[in-house]
Amino acid sequence: MKLLKRIAAFTLVELLVVISIIAILASLALPSITGAIVKAQMGQALSNARQIHTSVITAVGDAASTGATNFGWPGDVLAMQSIQNFADMLITNDFLKPQDVAKVFTCAGMKSIIATTNSATLAGDSCAFNIYKVSDSDPGVSVFITTQNLGTFGQALTTNLPFKENGFVLLRKAGDGAVYKKSQATETNILGVLPAQTTPLTQ
Repeated sequence: MKLLKRIAAFTLVELLVVISIIAILASLALPSITGAIVKAQMGQALSNARQIHTSVITAVGDAASTGATNFGWPGDVLAMQSIQNFADMLITNDFLKPQDVAKVFTCAGMKSIIATTNSATLAGDSCAFNIYKVSDSDPGVSVFITTQNLGTFGQALTTNLPFKENGFVLLRKAGDGAVYKKSQATETNILGVLPAQTTPLTQ
């Protein structure tokens, strides 16, 4: 009589235990992974803000050398009232291409900015930033760009995109800035000061 070999295999109970352990480990790792992703996205937003700043510095230099009054710091251009005006100024005077505006004025989680060969259309649900009306006479520590979730300077973060209450990005007129923690939103001593025109450009 032939003996049948028993094939080693998981029982249903063992399989359920393994699945449960994997699920527990995944749930413990998820907050860390999510936090790392958000920090990387905030780092990209800071890089985008710096690219906007670089284009404005170029505009300011050109305005100083040519005497032009239709481009420069947003607080020095009389017609500058909205972020759309600001983007149009950079595009019209060839400081940024429309496709560049579509990339650097937004970040992860926001709606895409529509760009054509001549223009880029911004809206509150696509632009990631507040742009303050910094002028040439404002000090270098003046706040120039923040992410929209820092709704009112010096107050707690809002639940707005991008980043909600996870942290925020801030860039000053001098070009220095950082990714900040939620708890630092009210610490104006480290964030800088508002420019003389304290209201940001409208979305």
